[in-house]
Amino acid sequence: QSERKFITFEYWKEYLAELDYDELVYGHDNLAEITEKHPHTLGGLIKFLYVIILKRMEVRDKSKSVNSVDIIFNFDCIGFTGTPFLDNYPTSDYIRHQREDDIPPCIDRSFYAYTNENLPQGEFEKRFYRFQGQNNNVKVKYLSSDFMNDSLKIGEMETLEAIFNQESSSHDVMPVDGVKAAPFNVIVDLCGIFKLSTIYDVRSLILQQFGANCFHYIYHIDQIDGSDRVLCIKTQNDVAFDEEFYKYLCRTYGADLRDKIFFFVDNRNYIGKDVPYQLVFQKHFNLPLFVKSVVVAHDVEDFSKIWQAMGRSRTMNDTTFSIYKSSISGEMNGEHGSEPIDIKKHPLTKLLYTRNCDCKMAGNLSSIYQTLIALYNLSKNSFYYSDEIVNTFIEKMEQTIMKKVSRLEEKLAGVLTEHIVPARILQHIFGDKFGRSSNKAISENGLSVDGVNELVRQIVRQKFEQRLPSGDIYDDYIRFLSGEQVSLMEISYTKQQQKQKQKQKAKSQDNDTMDMFDKRHQLPLCKKVEDYFASTIRIEDDVVKRMLGLPVSIPIFTLHYSGGGRQNVINVYPTVQFMYSHHINPRYITEDVRGVLGGANVPSRYYEDFLATVAAESKMEELDSKSETEMFHTETKLNGIRQNPQYSLVGIQPGVYIIGMKDQFNIHDIETHPLSDHMQCAMDEIGFVLFDKTNTKSVDEFGPYFIEQYILLDALSKQEVAQNVITYYCRHKDKLERGLESYNEKRGKGFICWRFLSFAS
Repeated sequence: QSERKFITFEYWKEYLAELDYDELVYGHDNLAEITEKHPHTLGGLIKFLYVIILKRMEVRDKSKSVNSVDIIFNFDCIGFTGTPFLDNYPTSDYIRHQREDDIPPCIDRSFYAYTNENLPQGEFEKRFYRFQGQNNNVKVKYLSSDFMNDSLKIGEMETLEAIFNQESSSHDVMPVDGVKAAPFNVIVDLCGIFKLSTIYDVRSLILQQFGANCFHYIYHIDQIDGSDRVLCIKTQNDVAFDEEFYKYLCRTYGADLRDKIFFFVDNRNYIGKDVPYQLVFQKHFNLPLFVKSVVVAHDVEDFSKIWQAMGRSRTMNDTTFSIYKSSISGEMNGEHGSEPIDIKKHPLTKLLYTRNCDCKMAGNLSSIYQTLIALYNLSKNSFYYSDEIVNTFIEKMEQTIMKKVSRLEEKLAGVLTEHIVPARILQHIFGDKFGRSSNKAISENGLSVDGVNELVRQIVRQKFEQRLPSGDIYDDYIRFLSGEQVSLMEISYTKQQQKQKQKQKAKSQDNDTMDMFDKRHQLPLCKKVEDYFASTIRIEDDVVKRMLGLPVSIPIFTLHYSGGGRQNVINVYPTVQFMYSHHINPRYITEDVRGVLGGANVPSRYYEDFLATVAAESKMEELDSKSETEMFHTETKLNGIRQNPQYSLVGIQPGVYIIGMKDQFNIHDIETHPLSDHMQCAMDEIGFVLFDKTNTKSVDEFGPYFIEQYILLDALSKQEVAQNVITYYCRHKDKLERGLESYNEKRGKGFICWRFLSFAS
């Protein structure tokens, strides 16, 4: 039933026209009932079911397995993305039908350049020109990023600030109408330099560097769903960068839009993503949206990734690029120094490009092993291959791996002695690969059929990590075929494992930070109990839970808001458990924080100190509470909490809140908490009220409707209900109060029940 929505209008018109289209696609009759009522539709529906079955089996009419021999002939012409386009390869069909005519070229390899060819500069430029395609006039400047080794020890925003300063110093950018102009409007983070920073950190730095009138918006990619977002620098509103908002920006700024929006592009997790509306903008205003792009490729050696990061600009011929790369010497920069030049004329481009071609041609151990399996399939006229070694780890634990590897190498090597075609094919593959190696010991050493046989055995052993260095030419062969592996004994992952590992690593920005808390920001705490499980039966004895519930008297989040001639301060204090989550910026954990938790061994004294510190801080802030403006205004002074956290927030008094994990503050645990008498109400990141002791219904009184609760909800979670409350508080406060007076709270507490409130005049 769910598949019927994929029936296209064209398919319906050709095969099923006698049926009502909407009834067919969205109706409730099953296909058997439809064919019974309309027998002439049987053929069309059977064909549709056949397509579904093939789709479910991941098989097509002209399918080719990953193990197909088609990879073999075209192995050294895999494109820069590393993805073989199997459907384009006719070689398997040539072998099956014993055709002898020339195989047509499926992929243009004329732009490849290898190190051992030692091409003259003119010939290299011709090949690179073919590689560039339409982007044949790209101006680029390479700069050393060695300064990042020191700046990253201080912080990520300090590194971005150093990039801003370096770009500003190399270009005399004159202020326009008294507003400081930026040296570039795009930065592409290729290697995860800024993985721990939020877009609000970038906003703060831009305000510090250029003031509030240079850039008005920051484009960024949402770390959760990968959508295009735009953050307003002035209001901190974060909205979708869709067609409607783009048109609004064009109406507001016209051609000056490119000077008012800063593009912060995370190129790690969303490699194939384009920044929208670039070509539309260029077509309309005859100007590129990307004026100058800075590509941070600090430790990236793969030129294809650098080129792809540059490709975030859809108007490469009109965009100037600065590429920050480590270990760049003066000789690599050539005669032109700091001036941007045509990318194909730069000596560093030639070095990176040829090195990349060498690497792509060599492949890796998993891919060459896959080639052996494909040849075995060819010799057995088999489409798929069933591997005897399924779980290498278990085989090693049971000490059966060596026997199975021996049987496997005998089986694969036997193919080369019994079947001349696979043997010659493999000999040609190795000959082409080794002939392009920059290592003369490999390129000048001929490989006989017996040598191929032995190399196959060595590859199988290496694949399953059962090979020891032999001290001869085969060590060089294996090292070459292993591609980017540094050591002969390094673990080699299959393609599937590599993709799974990469997916797991880059699933979200949250996962990236879990293993990035270095020792400066770690907080080791230890509590010994005789029987931990027994201690958890009674909450009074659960010392671990009590320790995780300790609040820290140093704010993790501070916000000032003003209105009505008065300025107020909100401080949020984290629990120890919240500090152990991936929702915080690790830089919050300092020596001061460690010092505060040093007194946690005496809980009663610790909580007294916490309340005394909070009270003293609140009293100091009351002394400076006057505001010159009557307008409602908020300003975040300190933020150690990362974007979109999951939390529960308990209010102690106006301006004082404790933030914990999602389920840390619930009505059951609060009863036994040492601060239970001081905890008045609690909410989560959605706006649900977890408990309330105040029983108030006013936006100006402390409780579940208090305006501070929704200021925090907007600042931390960007919830729509919070923005509605703040808008009504500023513009229709009387309606808000009347709606609360008439609300009986039967549907629940808090403005999460917004739709049940009556705002009638």
